[in-house]
Amino acid sequence: MNSNEILERTIGIVLGTAIGDAKGIAYETLTRQQIIDLQNKNEKTLYTRVTNHPYIPNDWQIGRWTDDTQLTLAMMRAITKHLQSNENLMLIIANEHIIEWKESVAGWGGTKNAIERLFNGTHTYLDSGNEATGNGVLMKLAPLAFYYSLCDNADDHEIETICRMTHRSSVALSTACIYVHMCIYLFKKKNIISNDFLEYIYQLCLKYEKNYELNDDKFLVSLRVKRYIEINLLSQIDETSIIDISNGGTFYCVDSLTMIIGLIACLPTCEPDFNTLIRASEIGGDTDSNAAMIGAIIGGMKGITSLEQEHINQVYRSDYIRKIGEEFGLAIIQYIQNRNEKIQELKHD
Repeated sequence: MNSNEILERTIGIVLGTAIGDAKGIAYETLTRQQIIDLQNKNEKTLYTRVTNHPYIPNDWQIGRWTDDTQLTLAMMRAITKHLQSNENLMLIIANEHIIEWKESVAGWGGTKNAIERLFNGTHTYLDSGNEATGNGVLMKLAPLAFYYSLCDNADDHEIETICRMTHRSSVALSTACIYVHMCIYLFKKKNIISNDFLEYIYQLCLKYEKNYELNDDKFLVSLRVKRYIEINLLSQIDETSIIDISNGGTFYCVDSLTMIIGLIACLPTCEPDFNTLIRASEIGGDTDSNAAMIGAIIGGMKGITSLEQEHINQVYRSDYIRKIGEEFGLAIIQYIQNRNEKIQELKHD
């Protein structure tokens, strides 16, 4: 992957996250039918105004994103600073989370309490996490997966340490590892077949469910992926089956992850596009988080050109988040160049 493509993809990850987040927030917690009813009542606009949301202020700006994007920005900035300075990654991640937490207006869930403990100095990143099972453990990890995919340095211990800062439940840690390795697979592979994708995810699930000693059926992503495999062999995964298997794609990490898997697996080539982002934002459940993660995957696979320019123009602080994505990409490019130079020096020695 050349430098221009890396930059297109890192910018695509953060803008895709922000667009999905901003598109989905108006429909968060609603069912698919409730969303259809709401759309039939309202005038069609690029970003839907948020109304009657229990956790969002009434004056919420159209096109504004939430904690999904904030946490992704925190991770991007942290990895960037780590690559530039070689300082302890976890200390930087903790600090960047605190910076975003101070700016938080809506969302954050259990993550907020964990970061408050860090800020107050009562805990360190090693013990600040909750026994939470929400998808806050997933929504910020696409930049980490992209960095791993280019540098071939995926580290499960590092993934776990990052996640334990906010989520220390076994199911949260398991789904986080599955999600990161799924993203790496999608970022690196081309011409993916749906059956191969599902089989790969199924094996990932078995591995991490065993590692984290998960036995309760409600926490087993593997059982849900197996249902996708069975449906895919007979016909095609459709919207009804995705909603059913993911329990509506709620904010639980298992539900959110299986919603994302279904939205990708229903495509014969497993290449989500902007229509997939729109679908994720309107299918129901935790629509902003699910669409944000789909947006990050699209951006990481195909770059910024896969996102609609009109949506980019109207999303909240688009110039700022583009800048963070670009700095992230440049840091990775420089890291790879330095590493390659060291390899060449060792060969000459």
